[in-house]
Amino acid sequence: MNIRLLLFLALLGVSARSFSQCAENPQPKVLLVGDSWAFFMSVDQTINTVFSKWGHSDCTFYTNITLAENGAETDDFLTPAKQNEILAKLDEYPSIEFIHLSIGGNDALGDWNINYTQGQTDTLIEDISQRLLDVITFIKTARPNIKVFWSGYVYPNFGEVIETSFLGENHPFFGTWDGMGQPTFQQINDILNVFSHRAEVYADTTDNVDYVSCPGLLQYTFGQPDPLGVAPGGSYAAFTQPLPFGDPSYPSPKESMRDYGLTKDCFHLSPRGYRDFIGYHTRKFYHKALMHDFYAVADSIELNGSLSANGSVSDLLKLGELDSGNYASLLTFNLATMADTGITKASLFIRREELAGATPVNGAMQVKIKAGYFGGSILLETADLLAQPSTQGAPCIFGANQENGDWVRLELPEYFYPYLQTGNTVQFILEAPTATGSILFSNATEPDFAPVLDITYGPKTVSVVEVKNDVLVDIYPNPTTGLLNINTTLDLTNTTIQIHDITGRLMLSTVLTGTTVDVAALPAGIYSLQLITPKGTFNKKIVRN
Repeated sequence: MNIRLLLFLALLGVSARSFSQCAENPQPKVLLVGDSWAFFMSVDQTINTVFSKWGHSDCTFYTNITLAENGAETDDFLTPAKQNEILAKLDEYPSIEFIHLSIGGNDALGDWNINYTQGQTDTLIEDISQRLLDVITFIKTARPNIKVFWSGYVYPNFGEVIETSFLGENHPFFGTWDGMGQPTFQQINDILNVFSHRAEVYADTTDNVDYVSCPGLLQYTFGQPDPLGVAPGGSYAAFTQPLPFGDPSYPSPKESMRDYGLTKDCFHLSPRGYRDFIGYHTRKFYHKALMHDFYAVADSIELNGSLSANGSVSDLLKLGELDSGNYASLLTFNLATMADTGITKASLFIRREELAGATPVNGAMQVKIKAGYFGGSILLETADLLAQPSTQGAPCIFGANQENGDWVRLELPEYFYPYLQTGNTVQFILEAPTATGSILFSNATEPDFAPVLDITYGPKTVSVVEVKNDVLVDIYPNPTTGLLNINTTLDLTNTTIQIHDITGRLMLSTVLTGTTVDVAALPAGIYSLQLITPKGTFNKKIVRN
């Protein structure tokens, strides 16, 4: 790191160490493969946008014009050209864990007709399904542990878009619709649902193959605020149609279709439509699938909530300045099934529901951790705010955090890891003491949106034990006016000193580089000093005169 950068960081109040700790290195996790839906999702950067909104800003997708091709059918991905490209990219990007597969739609739209007998329709669906399975089999043979997610489709909108367009028979999709015999919404939606059900059954019975059914999703997210322009007419509000199928007698709303200025598309979605689509897939699949070796969900209403120094306790997760009080959020996780191993990464995922004023999720935010629980019991109580934490510090903050519904990822400092031990309960308190605004996070009411603790395993770490024998460590002078000396038989290599005030607020945290530490900058008062060594943690009260 050059001297100009060091000076720049110093002016910002940022150390070189914290800068490197909070750097993010996004890696391709998803190979996007398929037809025009894959192509448009690539153009719109849909997966990257949605993953960031869910806190997974370190996970990206990769594709190219060979892998995501307009008009591609299942047959195309059984050819050497496309299969070799899939193999090449899996070799080039070993970080890829998922193949997001969007194929099959063009097969049905290009071949089916309303005049088909039931036998002809069944044969067509069987043929398309078998080719789809052949593509998946090839992928799983190429890399057995890869996870394949077939995205499926939502209902199209040929009838309304074409019949209400001034282009009429000159509409770009009229030929496709006419070739199918101009099916009603119900007819084409039924075919889509039968085909999708075949894939769903296969996914349910096959390892590492997944599918999330949501053909009526855009009816749910967009609604039909204006009456449908053709039969059956009528309207409905957003978030009223039942998921996953909505009402198959209606199309996806015209407003959810891609807009070309002169007309709307009949099958391809708007950028928001694709975000809603992948957002639902992320909610039901990717969010937890992208977690690492172990994750725990804060799934108890009683053990998660917020606390205020004015005595307020709530099962709502509030953080920051609200109603003349500063609120801290408390989260509880059960680590009973976590493996007895080391940890190389630990992150908290929390979802924003509402924001008032400036966000308190910023560099001044602090996280406390307690192996076990704060206070006298595992339940929420205002005394938790004054309880001594195992340690605390500032997390690295990632994710979108731009709109309600966005997630943030709080990557925890390494010195938190020893307090994450199998078989234990662990609690966190999130604090923003200088906040001028407040944020409401999603709690455990909806499991898909509940906070998550995500852990990546690594080499076995030394368990934290408190050193009881005061003879081992002598800290003097105490009281002090500034300089503390440390006399100990312990090896102080890789030792951190943390000092908290009587409210538990972290006042100083530094890596020890000798046998002294200067506390002259602290206000006069009583403090708790933690000497965190590879052999254990030593706690001592100190007085700053």
